[in-house]
Amino acid sequence: MRARQSGQLRTLVPRSEIELSWKRSRLCGVAPEFDGFDDLPAVEFDPRGHLLDAASPVLDQMSNALTGTAYSLLLADRDCRLIYRWFDNPRVESTLDTLGIRGGVSMAEEAVGTNALGTALETRQGIVVNGAEHYVERFKNFTCYGHPIWHPVTKRLEGVLDITSAGSRADPLLAPFLTRAANDIEQRLLDKAKASERVLLTAFQAVSRQRRAIAAIGDDMVLTNRAALDLLGPPDYAVLRMLAEDASSRPRTLDIAVSSGARMRVGLARVPGAGTGTLFHLDPIDERPAVSGAAPRIPVAHPAVRADLVLVTGDRGTGRSTEARRLARADEVEFHNCAEIAYTGTQPWVRRLLSRLDSPGGTVCVENVNLLPDPIADILAEALDSRDRPRLILTSLPPDTLTGGPATLAAMCPDRVELKPLRNRTADLTTITARMVRELDPAADIRLLPTVLELLGAQPWPGNLHELRAVLAHVLQHRRRGDVTVNDLPERYRVASRARRLSARERAERDVIVEALRRHNGNKLRAASELGISRTTLYARLRALRIIER
Repeated sequence: MRARQSGQLRTLVPRSEIELSWKRSRLCGVAPEFDGFDDLPAVEFDPRGHLLDAASPVLDQMSNALTGTAYSLLLADRDCRLIYRWFDNPRVESTLDTLGIRGGVSMAEEAVGTNALGTALETRQGIVVNGAEHYVERFKNFTCYGHPIWHPVTKRLEGVLDITSAGSRADPLLAPFLTRAANDIEQRLLDKAKASERVLLTAFQAVSRQRRAIAAIGDDMVLTNRAALDLLGPPDYAVLRMLAEDASSRPRTLDIAVSSGARMRVGLARVPGAGTGTLFHLDPIDERPAVSGAAPRIPVAHPAVRADLVLVTGDRGTGRSTEARRLARADEVEFHNCAEIAYTGTQPWVRRLLSRLDSPGGTVCVENVNLLPDPIADILAEALDSRDRPRLILTSLPPDTLTGGPATLAAMCPDRVELKPLRNRTADLTTITARMVRELDPAADIRLLPTVLELLGAQPWPGNLHELRAVLAHVLQHRRRGDVTVNDLPERYRVASRARRLSARERAERDVIVEALRRHNGNKLRAASELGISRTTLYARLRALRIIER
């Protein structure tokens, strides 16, 4: 049965939407008999955040109107984290407390199954979930209305407002009440956005007359002085916007490459009272060597002993071979891939490598040393001690994944270059994509619009550079001239991944969990023990952080 919509919350939800929600819940590993509420992690949230700040007067009016009705109010943020609760019925409050539904807990479908908060966030529309339509058995005593809250300026989903009652059927008279409340919150977000823009403009004007390049990025505002205008191209503003969204209240400095190819030292700091508004100070980095002909210095993890022995580490697809060619500078690199042992045989492969190492001069790169059997790793370790050998570059997975002979080889390398996963290289995305397009089709003359770069920057990229190259190859099959729009991307990349909507702290937590699982070969019990959490909590974090098991 299908319900009508007339700008208000639908009073009856088609069963198909609930069925799809149940399917999503099953695929996320939520069981109908789920009883792990005590282990649901609660993440700290800012009670002065812009959504709760805008919603507070509206919530106060709603609670006054609902007093004596036994209804409850819930508000979740864009990550479906519960940031507000109000109860007229103490028994409902006690029940939710018993279930562990408290501030900071995720109400997303992947955490607790079908519910008005999580399902409204997934469907991006108002929804009512009658008691029996909840996926988890312990929620079937409640009926909930949920309505999304959109930011009028950025058009982003900011959160979900919910009215909950004890009982199995919905009261349709509450639908327009909830819709009006959501609209009022959106209007307050708009008013505050305008105030934030004024604060950001004032902060920009206070520093924009400096000789250095200054830019300011707000929710719907981009400001630059003349010096910054000469340095930045359209794709660079997308990168600055992504950096602004990740910025904390503490100022920081980082190096980025802009679309012109130049490198900039960027200082960024949030402007108090301007929401996500951020000021950027940009200073060109003079990469000319101090002495004519001198080579750029290789990043060193600890004091160098042999400058002719370098270890390049990173996940698969992070560009280890490309980095080896860069480090070789003018030398032609001869590659010996340890993966070739599987089909060439051990002895021929070792003989070929040792023969080359006996000839000084040039550069040799031994790829994937993490695949070397211990006896061959020991042979290579002895060869490293030779003074009459070519410059040697080793590549491998991150050092903390190595054991035995490969770990010994890694320890012998005083100079190291650690490559970050693509998902953590947002600042370099413009130059990476430009270089890849040139490599794929030198004749192509395309420009990735800032909205496209922002979408690409929001992907998790499990395949790193290999995956990005495949996406750009798809784009070039359909467009070789002009602007690349969102519709030119493969369909699955036209929507930002929720994993990229995690906070900086959650992304750091995600990386720690992934590393623990990798160290223990996917054994969740051992990983949980190392992390100091229960296995149930680990499962909850795997769902909440969208970690794909490897």
